[in-house]
Amino acid sequence: MALKIEVADLGLPAIDALDVDAVGVFVGPERPLQGLAGFIDWRMCGAISRTIRNELFHAGRGEALLLPTGGRMAPGRLFCFGLPEVPLAPEAFLQAARGGLEALARAGSEAFAVAMPPLAGGDAALAARLWLEASLSRPVRRQVLLGDARQLQRELSTARNTLAVEVEVIAPPSRVEMPRRARALPHVGGVLR
Repeated sequence: MALKIEVADLGLPAIDALDVDAVGVFVGPERPLQGLAGFIDWRMCGAISRTIRNELFHAGRGEALLLPTGGRMAPGRLFCFGLPEVPLAPEAFLQAARGGLEALARAGSEAFAVAMPPLAGGDAALAARLWLEASLSRPVRRQVLLGDARQLQRELSTARNTLAVEVEVIAPPSRVEMPRRARALPHVGGVLR
């Protein structure tokens, strides 16, 4: 099976439009939660934060948590994967990515959304290459990778060519213009009759 990765901009509009069966978030020690974990926690009315605060999930290395979304998002399952620290060194990044992606595949997810954990040094090209390496170990039917969609598309395509692997990288459609709101007429002094 060829790996298929769709890229989308990270934000509530993309999260609300997800057509996947699961969402995976990497949760580091930072509080409040950042990135995809922060957006998902917001959408889930603080469910991730509550599990951390109630010490049901410590977000430590290798720790995982499965939460039902209860209709607050279209995907029915939310997987949280703990990180030892952020940003991650390349070996820790690869280990975290493999662990999370493997757990999603073992849980039977055929289509999931996820964002890469932060890589130390911010090297987007290295992060994309490591992510592809981790993704190829057990490809799923469809993966939606959230972040800066244009940069993700560019870096994943370059990594695909460098690694000489069969990966389809699908960019989002061009930006859709939102309908403009009608402008209120300026108030002109005087009495309306």
